[in-house]
Amino acid sequence: MKDSLLKAFFVYAYSFVVVFMFNSLLMVILMKLGLVPLIGTILSYIITPVALFFAYKISVKKFLGMPVDEKRIPRAWFFQFIPFFVISLILSWLLGWLIKQSSLAVFIFLNLELLVIYITFKLSVEKVLKPER
Repeated sequence: MKDSLLKAFFVYAYSFVVVFMFNSLLMVILMKLGLVPLIGTILSYIITPVALFFAYKISVKKFLGMPVDEKRIPRAWFFQFIPFFVISLILSWLLGWLIKQSSLAVFIFLNLELLVIYITFKLSVEKVLKPER
């Protein structure tokens, strides 16, 4: 199951990267149109959870390598997403405060995000989705 867990995680992690890139592109387009950056921020806070939920659902159903009770997927995703979101906010604030060069802060942030995603993804699979024996 270890290889299957990694496959499912990579699908989910790459989805996170794609969503992050899409949100960045959306922000740039909205700013070029002269709209307030708050609109892009609100849209990204709407798009990100929805996209990540469906990415989580697809990754565990197709790539986990074990039968998954579909009723447990939303609970498992919340178990993964809520700690991930809270840790992300803390990391973002902390890196913004510690590192003044924004490109370096974003680089470090994204790498730490992947680590946080892996840990929370693995815990959600083991604690919520793994069949009880």
